[in-house]
Amino acid sequence: MARQNKSLSEAEAKEVRLNPPYILNTFQAAALLGKSVRTVREMFHEDGFPMKRGASAKSEMYVVRDDLLTYMDGNGSLVHDERS
Repeated sequence: MARQNKSLSEAEAKEVRLNPPYILNTFQAAALLGKSVRTVREMFHEDGFPMKRGASAKSEMYVVRDDLLTYMDGNGSLVHDERS
């Protein structure tokens, strides 16, 4: 089911940065990377970016945490935060 509230609270964003879930939606991925949701969605179109979408074009985008961190670390784009 799609998220009704279109943003994360400051507390939710901090929790994602400190203890990211295994599967992240676009809001969580943006909080983890320190980027806007729009930027993360635009990155979906980059070659090799690990963001996935369900079978329907309207399905919510998601990414596996380990795939995202590996991709971003390899591209030098990873924002190091409190977890480092």
